[in-house]
Amino acid sequence: MTARILLSGATAALRSAGIATARQDAELLTARVLGTTRLGLSLEPRLTIDAARGNALRALVERRARQEPLQYLLGEAEFAGLTLGVGPGVFVPRPETEALVERALAALADGSRGPSAGGPSAGSPVALDLCTGSGAVACALADRRADLVVWAVEREPAAAAWAHANVARLGLGGRVTVMEGDLFAPLAGQGLAGRCDVIAANPPYLAESTLATLPAEVGEWEPRAALDGGPDGTQVVARILDGAPDWLRPGGTLVVEIGEDQGAWIRARIAGDPRYETGIVHRDFRGCERTLEARRV
Repeated sequence: MTARILLSGATAALRSAGIATARQDAELLTARVLGTTRLGLSLEPRLTIDAARGNALRALVERRARQEPLQYLLGEAEFAGLTLGVGPGVFVPRPETEALVERALAALADGSRGPSAGGPSAGSPVALDLCTGSGAVACALADRRADLVVWAVEREPAAAAWAHANVARLGLGGRVTVMEGDLFAPLAGQGLAGRCDVIAANPPYLAESTLATLPAEVGEWEPRAALDGGPDGTQVVARILDGAPDWLRPGGTLVVEIGEDQGAWIRARIAGDPRYETGIVHRDFRGCERTLEARRV
């Protein structure tokens, strides 16, 4: 059977399952099974596929039809120019989170703040990445700043395993350290208190009541721990705001991805905390309030 025929069947199956990106997904899955790219597939539509690979494609299409994330099936996701390994047990990094990386890098580039003072990496700027998941933000920061030392923290063992794997995959083991535990707790004793230039976090920020309304490929497949922010969505964010000043150096910056309805709450919280000098909420490419940037006094 030719690739064209199998691709046509895969597309039809995904469309009937309600997959909005049926053709694109079918092309990506077919290309993966054949060990080629979408472009390569288009150049060789009459390529013959043996029974084993045909069965492998059908199995992937059946899984995608059940709303399993495409990135899980491909085993990878693109983020900030990097290809990260992902799969069951880890949150799939989103394009909007790249804004978090850009804000953190901009803060690091602000020469008026100076380098972190001493610590385990004296002379090198230091970043923390909380709720690291796949390690996307931590790896992107280290990839963009060759002098940066990053400590990444993840509470869920399955997600932390993906983070460890991605650090190794990208050859960043000398500068990115993945710690397992809850927020700042595993960092105790590492000499980081009061010495971090930037803290970045993409925490769970959805209210419990909204989880049931999520698309099936998110709500039924991605880890609840990466989504559930408590009754009003601010439970983990509030803990980060409370703890970050103890770890930031004077003038250090906290950047946090937040829910689009949390901007007013965040601004009031920062304004009422004398440990923060400024607090700005930036909008994402859809015009929604998405990223907090707050500087420690």
